[in-house]
Amino acid sequence: MKKLALPFIFCVSTLFYFSCSSDIDNATDNQQPESVSFQLKSMPTDSINKAARMYVLMTQTQDYIGFKSSISAFNSKVAPNRVSFSSKSEWMNWISGNISKTGFTTVTQFENMYDDFVTKFDLLMQNNDELFKLIELAANDTTTLLQIFQPELMPQPEPLGDVEACKEACMDATSTAIDVENHGFVQQLFLAVYYLRDYEFASSAIQDHEMAINHYIPMDLNICMHDCERNGGSE
Repeated sequence: MKKLALPFIFCVSTLFYFSCSSDIDNATDNQQPESVSFQLKSMPTDSINKAARMYVLMTQTQDYIGFKSSISAFNSKVAPNRVSFSSKSEWMNWISGNISKTGFTTVTQFENMYDDFVTKFDLLMQNNDELFKLIELAANDTTTLLQIFQPELMPQPEPLGDVEACKEACMDATSTAIDVENHGFVQQLFLAVYYLRDYEFASSAIQDHEMAINHYIPMDLNICMHDCERNGGSE
């Protein structure tokens, strides 16, 4: 997925929740504090559990089902192109010269389908305001976000059992790719929604994640397995 460097976290109470302390002894106008520490306050366990339950319930709503269906339809026409953009203008620049490589018949169709899933995500946010406000308490703690966003994550593949080293290496590489994708996704989504307040970027992050877990990662695994068979199982 398209990665965005996480910003340095300052002690800003309006967005993230911090406990800030400093030891300043005999400081003058020309001296720096001897030590300044920043520590994230953990999201309470009951809040994590509540947010996780609410997220599961949200996935059962027509708003959510319609949003994911819209993304799936869009991605099915973009695949197998490996492209990742975070704004409509970037997408429009790309599609104008690459529509023949996609399943879209016109640029207008592309734009309408893009606008559709962005609009549906905005509606999803509006209709689940309590949930998304609760998620904000996670303060970009990856472990907590992985718990809350569990329905969105790609599960690890089932072990194949006793297989040759080449295929085992394929499975190991896939497992690593899934971990990287899942961790990067939850950080990206939190950053887009709660730091940048950019819901178009957030919906694009979800679209990008869906493309990775439903197309890119399975495709790479299949190619790897095919290469193993073609080469007689040698690495």
